[in-house]
Parts: sequence; C-alpha cells; structure tokens
Amino acid sequence: MRTSTRKRADRRTEPTKVVTWRQGVHLVGSALWCDALRAQELCFVSSALALPKTRKRAGTLLCTQTTLSLLAALGRAPLGAQLVSPLGRPFFWGSLRLELFASGDVPGSASLWVKLPSEERVIYAGQPSEQESPLVDPLQLRPAETLVLAAPFAPLLQKQPTPGELTERLVREQAEAHNEGRPLLVRCSSVTQILTLGPLLVKRLGDGPGGGTLKLHRELQRAVAFCQTLPHSPHVGTVAARTGRAGELLWWPHTLAPPPLPSPAREVVIADGLGWEDLCRYARGSGAKRVYLTAGYSPEVAAALAAHRIACEPLGPPQQLALFAERLVPASV
Repeated sequence: MRTSTRKRADRRTEPTKVVTWRQGVHLVGSALWCDALRAQELCFVSSALALPKTRKRAGTLLCTQTTLSLLAALGRAPLGAQLVSPLGRPFFWGSLRLELFASGDVPGSASLWVKLPSEERVIYAGQPSEQESPLVDPLQLRPAETLVLAAPFAPLLQKQPTPGELTERLVREQAEAHNEGRPLLVRCSSVTQILTLGPLLVKRLGDGPGGGTLKLHRELQRAVAFCQTLPHSPHVGTVAARTGRAGELLWWPHTLAPPPLPSPAREVVIADGLGWEDLCRYARGSGAKRVYLTAGYSPEVAAALAAHRIACEPLGPPQQLALFAERLVPASV
C-alpha cells in the first residue's frame, strides 16, 4: 500500500510534457507544429532543407523570408498561406508569444522561442550550429525550460572541427581516393559548409582531380546556387552530378542512398550541427531543464547533459531515429 502511494506521489511530481511527436514536433494543447511531415494549421519551418519534398501543403508556414525564397529556388514553394517573420521580433499568435532567432545553420534558418500562457518557455531550435560564415547570423540563445533540437552528430563528436581541419582531412582523403582509383563521396548536407570548404579545396587542389568545379547532388547544387545570390557569399563553380572519376569529389546528403558509381567510392562524412560538448554548452546557456533530441540521442549524450542536471530524452519515431544513426556509421570529420 505504501509503495503504490509513493508511486502516485512520484507521478504527481513529474513535469508535464509540453511537446510530443505527432508527424513532427507538436506543442501540446496548441495548433503549432515544428518541421512537420504533413500539413498542419501552423507549422514552423526551421530551414528550407528541413521541409519534406511536397508542394501540396495546406495550413500556414511560419518561417523567414530567406527560407521561403530558398524553398521556391528548390521548386518546393508552398501553396498555402505563409507567415513570414524577421529574426528577433516577438509577436503573439493567439495566446502564444513567439520569436524567431538565429540558429546559425544555413541561410534563412531559425530557431523558435515560445512563451506559453503558463509562463513556461520552450525552444524548438531545429539543427543549430556554431559554424562561422558570412551567409548566416551567428547562433543565438534564448532562455527556456524546455529545449527541442536535432544534433545528429553529438554521439560521434565532442566538438566540431574547424574549416582548416576539415580541409586538411579532405585533401588527405582525396589523395587516398586518387591513389586507389576511386571517387571520394563527401557526405554533407550543409550548404553553408559546402560554401565554406569549397573555395578552400579549390585553392589547395587547383585544377587537378578534386579541384575546380564542385560536383553536387542536384538539390544541394540548387541550394548552393541560390545562396551564391545572397550578399557576402563565397563563390565557387558548381554542377549537378551523380558520378565521379578517380580522385574527384562528389558531394552528397547524409540521409540519401549513395548513387551508383562505376567503382566503389571512398567515403567521408562531414558532420553538421553540434558535438556533445557544444550541445551541453548550448543547453546550459539556455537554462534548459529538459532537452528533447529529434536526432543524435545516445545514453552517452544523455549522461553528459545529466552531469549538468539537465534531463535528456529522444523525441521522434524510434525506427526513424535508429535508421538515421545507422547511416552515420562512416568515420566523420
């Protein structure tokens, strides 16, 4: 009898979950979703590359103007209404106070800060990044008790390497691939990183194999072409491609199956987002008590956050989270 009473008391002290997974991150008790897989009444889009590939979306999208323009450049302009907001300008949507702020990921990307009627604050951060680029506003922080984000490489990296370190690694990998008579498949989903590393590689490799024009997956090439129309963008030649010769680099998104190639490619993964040390610093800076990871959860990451008295749970379909982790097996840099 005492045991059951104690269990009921423990349940009463557990914090109410303010977010859940319903084909996207859903703010419980509201009509607000974030990066939803299907159309919803209001859906915050953290970046153009986070939105599923469909134009048949009803409801209203909440995003920045740059994200909306990039969606159009990718041929995925939404058919429904859009609620466009600049960064750093709070506003009310019903009883919710909302603000978009910089996530540091790709051009147009943003995180969403929400203040509930209960005064509790929630951040849906998308996939934040501390990378430095003239294309994006630096990563910002806001105070919140609950933090939801994707950090797919947190289990694999303590912190992100510098562009110089990444360039040196790619130059070594390109030389090995050339000696083996194979192309180098560069797994990278960040157009910001492509536009940061591309000019450095062209300078190092010159006009030889792997230098010159960058060969990219079609969607990456379209996104890079759009970003090069923005002020202060680095410029490098690009072409959409699905194959490469010995020593050539072929840039390909993390989550897509590799293309059929004449010979098996040497493969290297360029990590996006935050390492586990970066994640802990971000969560502490936000004052979060709870972190929900839509990608990148592991017991080790949870333990690192627990050392700072921050609870951590995965949020999303279990099979999707496991599948994404399996695709990140190649050694990352």
